Amino acid sequence: MTVYSKGRMTQVSGDPEVEVVLKAAVGHGLEGGAPWPSEPLEDRVFTRVLQVALHDRLLGVLAEAVTNGALELRTEQLARLTGHHTRWQAHALGLERSLLLVAERFGAEGIDFRVLKGVALAHVVYPDPSWRVSADLDLLIPSDRFDDAVAIGVDGLGGEQELPELRPGFDREFGKESMVRVGPYELDLHRTFVTGPFGLTIELDELFGDQTPFSVGGQELLALGPLHQLLHACYNAALGDYPVRLCAVRDLLLCRDRLEVDLDEFMATAHRWHGAAIVRRAAELVIDIAGPDASGSFLELSALSVPRREAWLLRSYLTPARSYSRPLASVAVIRGGTARLRYARAVLAPSATYLASRGWTKRSHLSRAIRRLRRHG
Repeated sequence: MTVYSKGRMTQVSGDPEVEVVLKAAVGHGLEGGAPWPSEPLEDRVFTRVLQVALHDRLLGVLAEAVTNGALELRTEQLARLTGHHTRWQAHALGLERSLLLVAERFGAEGIDFRVLKGVALAHVVYPDPSWRVSADLDLLIPSDRFDDAVAIGVDGLGGEQELPELRPGFDREFGKESMVRVGPYELDLHRTFVTGPFGLTIELDELFGDQTPFSVGGQELLALGPLHQLLHACYNAALGDYPVRLCAVRDLLLCRDRLEVDLDEFMATAHRWHGAAIVRRAAELVIDIAGPDASGSFLELSALSVPRREAWLLRSYLTPARSYSRPLASVAVIRGGTARLRYARAVLAPSATYLASRGWTKRSHLSRAIRRLRRHG
């Protein structure tokens, strides 16, 4: 099996000067964070850093570092950074306006939800919301109201579902999310944290038992409770993107630093969800990218003992064939023979609507899966 490497720093650039700046950005403002360069950046270095920051959602921390004097830029460099950051802030205002509209519609229909990821983190753990840029709007929806939420996004808000579900009812029972395009913004309606087996072992009802309030435009909204916020940051860093986006590591560092979480309760929950492997991988990423001196108990977490079964499940995520290896691993954690059959049928024989949206036939879908698994399995 081809396994993706643990971190990003050695992959981002062959230029050590670029890696120094990115490492400083990830740990900025935190105890044990790497220092920023003492001299203004060369244009070559700044251009590469800006490219990575745009992709990895680190633009806000660069702006923060310039504002508080930690990073010195030349006049033209500052103008470029300011232009990009201003455009992202305009996007953020649109996202928050869309969030308030969605909250109003969901509230009228009695749909509970929690705000996830960028928008929530910007208000809960970042010193200023402008220091965390966000591309999409992510909401966690209870499974029993998932279809209702999607219908409101499509019919009530005039959105368009970007990809049909494998078969009717699949997303509500097994899926991670449904993406609805509402005007210029993507509304990601989540049922669980991640696709695949580790998304199916989370006790979803627990996620709505606690909350963290924050305010947007004078209206109170709810994010996950601190413990679940920290767990979600681990899941997002460990399993979200490959290679990992650097902002996911910074998010995790800030959650660990600024949320009051009992580590024993945190670990008990991770074990109950069969997610110790995720916590350990997330801790390894922090150490690999931010360094072993980064604040938080990440050295301790990186030494966690992981059950063999969880290590096997984790491997299904760490391969270029993960679109196919994760569904295979998911069968092992689904409870009940009938449910496993429903899942397998949807994965092996998706609806004609789903296949058409991808430009596939049943035959090409299966042959593609076999080729990818043979190559990377």
